Amino acid sequence: MKAASRHGLLYAAAIAALSSCGARTALRIDPDVPVIDVPVIDVPVPPIDLPGPDSGDPGCLVDPSRCDDRDLCTVDTCLDDGRCAHAPVACDDGDACTDDRCEPALGCFTTATDCDDRSLCTDDRCDRALGCLHAVVACDDRDPCTANRCEPARGCVFPATDCGGCADGVRDAFLDRASHPVIAGCAGGFTNAGLSRESSPTCARGAGDDGPNPTGSGCSATDLCAPGWHVCRSAQDVAAHSPDGCGGARDAAAGTFYATRQTGPGCGHCATGADATCGSNDCRTGCAQTDRTSNDIFGCGTLGDSPQASSCGPLDRFSQNLCTALRAPWRCDGDRDGLRESDLVVKPGPEAGGVLCCLD
Repeated sequence: MKAASRHGLLYAAAIAALSSCGARTALRIDPDVPVIDVPVIDVPVPPIDLPGPDSGDPGCLVDPSRCDDRDLCTVDTCLDDGRCAHAPVACDDGDACTDDRCEPALGCFTTATDCDDRSLCTDDRCDRALGCLHAVVACDDRDPCTANRCEPARGCVFPATDCGGCADGVRDAFLDRASHPVIAGCAGGFTNAGLSRESSPTCARGAGDDGPNPTGSGCSATDLCAPGWHVCRSAQDVAAHSPDGCGGARDAAAGTFYATRQTGPGCGHCATGADATCGSNDCRTGCAQTDRTSNDIFGCGTLGDSPQASSCGPLDRFSQNLCTALRAPWRCDGDRDGLRESDLVVKPGPEAGGVLCCLD
């Protein structure tokens, strides 16, 4: 081969090498051969779009595993158009006493619901249909000398109170609280007439001989008793609250009478029986206490006449007709026929006793 031909082949090889490099450069072949600048031709290469699992290609239709997102808290689905869908898993076990959760690596799991409201004044429990329930704690120690209340941080507390039973805070009969914790004799006045029927306080329990309203102006008999106490309703009520009946009234001041709501059919009898047909002038035992038996006033004390023991025990004193066995300020003069003393009695002054109060 001739030298010129050999040189031509070398030039061609150099041009091909330069074209493949995509750059303009100079190639020295031989020191004796002149340098030739060869232009480079850029050939564009189109981009290649590789399909992905969610790119809309039909890949997941061919291979559903491409939709697995490795998350146990989703349901993986290949849609008809080849796209993947990932719906959240429903972890509800239908039990209101569990908290249902999901962790991608674990899937669904439950933990017991904490129903503790951090209050010692409620009993906390869980109902599977209703969820947490919080019942109020009943704080009652049945001690008349304590108040019953609840504090969320401490629970039931029972602070000591004046357990006298009287609105003015001072007992006047049944003075021994240890022996008679649930009955008290409370002295004072009341100007709103009547003892035979239950009544609401009308002067905010301001009555009582040691209180702000000793004459009981505008007060009912109920205003002589402390909150949580009531005017003793009957002979049976007194028997239930006093272990020795009227024995506790012996320590009261002389010339005092403590009334109850017990009524009678006349002649010193108490209506403690079952016959509801009796009236206020029947004068016999066995009568039931009704609105029609409003004769006389009965109670305990050192003032008054002795009632019929067969029907009135343990009560040991009564008013007699028109309260003649009592003394002022007891008054029954509103009763013209002498048959309705317990409906019409008033006592506009603190002297000569008051009422018996029994714990509710």
